[in-house]
Amino acid sequence: MTTTRLILSIVILLFTGYIIVMNWGCVILSLRNKKKGIDRHHSTVPLVSLLLAYFAFGMYPYLQKSWIGIIPLLDIGNLTLLWLPVVLVRELKQRIRREAQK
Repeated sequence: MTTTRLILSIVILLFTGYIIVMNWGCVILSLRNKKKGIDRHHSTVPLVSLLLAYFAFGMYPYLQKSWIGIIPLLDIGNLTLLWLPVVLVRELKQRIRREAQK
């Protein structure tokens, strides 16, 4: 049973790593498109790596598993969610200014 849990948690962590790499690829492609003047945006998938890492943390059979908590911090999709309140407040201020000018 321990071996099955270990293999399953490693597979989930590998899939989490794949999502992290794809999110970074989307950010890089979006920046390249912006430099070229192309209006195509590649979207990241936030919180999926966090949930998968949480499941892997729960399944990992050994006690030394605190390193799994670092994995979601490497994901740019999760880090962009930290900027979401700032962006929302900025857009709200701009909307208020536009309506005040009318």
